[in-house]
Amino acid sequence: MARTLLSATAGGQAKAGCRVPHFSRACCARSGDFDLSGNRTRYNPPIIPQPHPAATFPYYLHFGSHAIHPHLFFESLSYVVAFAVYLALRRRFGDPIVTPLRWAVVAAAVAGAAFGSKLLFWLEDPQLTWHNLHTPAYFLGGKTIVGALVFGLITVELSKRYIGLRTSTGDLYAIPLALGIAIGRIGCFLTGLSDNTFGTPTHLPWAVNFGDGIPRHPTQLYEIAFLLALIPILYHVLRTIALAQNQACHFERAGANAAASRETRFSPPLNLHPWQPGDAFKLFMVAYLSFRLFCDFIKPYPRIFLGLGGIQWACLLVLLYYSRDLIRWVRSLASLRVTVTKSQV
Repeated sequence: MARTLLSATAGGQAKAGCRVPHFSRACCARSGDFDLSGNRTRYNPPIIPQPHPAATFPYYLHFGSHAIHPHLFFESLSYVVAFAVYLALRRRFGDPIVTPLRWAVVAAAVAGAAFGSKLLFWLEDPQLTWHNLHTPAYFLGGKTIVGALVFGLITVELSKRYIGLRTSTGDLYAIPLALGIAIGRIGCFLTGLSDNTFGTPTHLPWAVNFGDGIPRHPTQLYEIAFLLALIPILYHVLRTIALAQNQACHFERAGANAAASRETRFSPPLNLHPWQPGDAFKLFMVAYLSFRLFCDFIKPYPRIFLGLGGIQWACLLVLLYYSRDLIRWVRSLASLRVTVTKSQV
């Protein structure tokens, strides 16, 4: 009877795709062929299931005798690196606003991001939030990057309007945000299923098994690749804006000198780009939220209305907010192409 049950168990594991370990005769003689009295028995040794080769998530980082959770490590690293890159860009390109106002804007952005990351997480699955109204751990855990970006934008714009600041303040944040999110997504990937940022099942050759035996889209890696490709474009836009501002300052000084010397022939330099101050941050928001809008279709998130999830609706609303800038970019590029064509003729 015991032999029949064990044989059935081994057959069931084989059907489920589990590997049945091989036992040598010597191993059987030591463990399964004799009982405690020394009498020979007639049953097989117990079958010990082997862990799945991909069941290594979360992948803890070991520093000596200390093991650190990957999400905690890479999220902390992302803050440090993003802040260092922000300071470097500020020294490289300068800051259009004075330091006290800059830190007031940063404080407003941080406060809005902290609130928005939680709020959109709660709205992402309304039914789950409703069922966990009396579970404090649910409300303390979980956050979304999109919610942080959206509500950080709202609080910054409201604070700027309150203090009467009309200068664009977001360009210096674009690259640090992109790089920080990319670094943080490494921790999301190494955390595995518990992070809830994985994709839907797929049979593509680069699918990743996060430990449950199901190959899935590694959407964290998709996001990292997208952001790393976006960073050089953002740097080009930021550099172009800085050069245009330097040329504008030079033009103002030259115009003042020409007026003082009563010269009448003086023309400003030709603007051969569509970018204005603030466009680096706007381009980051448009690009990243567009990516999330489409990438979340291959994530197992609940759809709350018209086949879209809560994060996708937030992305869509912000993209509508930036629609005038998108139209301006398209028109500027079209007029720029016409200007270049005429100059070549």
